[in-house]
Amino acid sequence: MVGPACLGAARLWIELPLLGMVALLVVVQGLRLTARPRAEEQRRVDFIDLSVALFVLYAVARWLTSPVEYFSRIEAMAVVAYAGVFLTCRYGMANRRYCMILLYLLVMVGVGETAFGYYLSNHLDWFPFGPAEQTQLHYAPRWVGTYDSANFYACFLVMAIGAALALGSLSKLAWPVRIVMFYLSIMMMVGVIYSGSRGSWIALLGAICALLFLGIRHGTTRWWVPVAGVLVLVVVSGFLFSLSPLVRERLDSTQVLLSGGNLAADDRVRLAEESLQIARHHAIFGTGPGTFAFVQPQYQSNALKMTTDVAHDDYLNCLDDYGTVGLGLAMLFIAAVSLKFLGPLIVDNRWQDRVLVATGFAAWVALLLHSLLDSNLHVPANALLLFSLTGLAMGRMKEDKQPHWISIALAPLGRWLGVAVVLLGLAYGARVTQTALGDRAYEKVSARWGEIPLTDEIAAAEEALRYDPGNAQALVLLGDSHQALAALQKDSAAQQAETGKALEAYLKARKANPLDLSIKAKIDGIAKQ
Repeated sequence: MVGPACLGAARLWIELPLLGMVALLVVVQGLRLTARPRAEEQRRVDFIDLSVALFVLYAVARWLTSPVEYFSRIEAMAVVAYAGVFLTCRYGMANRRYCMILLYLLVMVGVGETAFGYYLSNHLDWFPFGPAEQTQLHYAPRWVGTYDSANFYACFLVMAIGAALALGSLSKLAWPVRIVMFYLSIMMMVGVIYSGSRGSWIALLGAICALLFLGIRHGTTRWWVPVAGVLVLVVVSGFLFSLSPLVRERLDSTQVLLSGGNLAADDRVRLAEESLQIARHHAIFGTGPGTFAFVQPQYQSNALKMTTDVAHDDYLNCLDDYGTVGLGLAMLFIAAVSLKFLGPLIVDNRWQDRVLVATGFAAWVALLLHSLLDSNLHVPANALLLFSLTGLAMGRMKEDKQPHWISIALAPLGRWLGVAVVLLGLAYGARVTQTALGDRAYEKVSARWGEIPLTDEIAAAEEALRYDPGNAQALVLLGDSHQALAALQKDSAAQQAETGKALEAYLKARKANPLDLSIKAKIDGIAKQ
């Protein structure tokens, strides 16, 4: 829940501490696995778990073989975190009370996000995350909440709306409480409306359809009850949408784009074409995790107006970074989870299970749709939340008494399985800590670059590199600081010495990130001098 409150955790200064918490979580789960299982407990992994393990192993392998070790390492650590959270929520959250508390918290944070989005849209001169974070000025009058993007803000609200609607429609709470949940879901829809995110509008419709599907198939009332409820909800939300001038503006621009023959000129379409070009040249294994930001400029046409670190399409981004092998493994996981949701709902006769499954399914459908138009799985807060909700839903679905043919028993591994998980969690935590310490030193100086003495900048960059010698960002910062210091030197010998140090730092940065064209330009600039 910390992630959404801090720019979607899309900054390393909050993402890395969250990954450290996941490392602790993995160690705790490993310790639990060292205990002798209860008599009725069956420790098995199915095809869903196997697909998760295969993608994690592949992501780690691509990190170790990537030309850009630092950025690939960060993405690989995020992938491990998503897997750890998913498996923990699936197998380590047996207490329904705790699961339901998480859903109530999600609704509360969603309502808070909506209120913050409204407040910030009316106080554009307030920068709660520092003067460098002025995204609300770029997106205004669209709401962004505590995120740095209206699209990611709205997608988080869609998942919170799914939880509120599931609690209101599928629970056995007292009617006043259920009415409050419906009211809160409509209030959060206002946030989605004023985000202006067309992808989130589609995702919201997908989430409502997912809830309708489960209500008809697994609800306790006649089919026309959920259908009537959804129709009422669609009418109310449609009325709210019609009141917004922002919605009319966004829909008009979409109509002009589609009917005017200008689709090929749209930045998103051009970016998709460039992504497909990258995929053609790196078809099998991709360019490496987290490398899209450095590879895409090599394919960028002059007509593209936007600058981006991601493909704005999670499927294309996965294809570019991991190749057809990685995308195939990801699609195996998507197919396995989707079939599980669409299959028979074998749960205990408790309304909490139905609510958890419905919330997970709504989030799953919403993100699958929104990932066609944006990159929410590259926003740690939203990705962690998606895999948490999906894991909780999978955990409430009881397995058949006869094990599925694609399953592996873990009982023969005994306590060694837990020991192995503990060791992996400790190794993962050590790597996250090293990266976080290096990034902390780098972030402290990069936030004040140009405002503090150059000698302090150099000292901070060197401190970051002592913690993490592979920090490509700190190497570039070190070179820039030496280059700036060289320009201030009046003595030619001192100027040459500083220039030499700058060149040395740039050459190391080039080795750490050979895909970054800007580093090559800096080296060429020194060579011309």
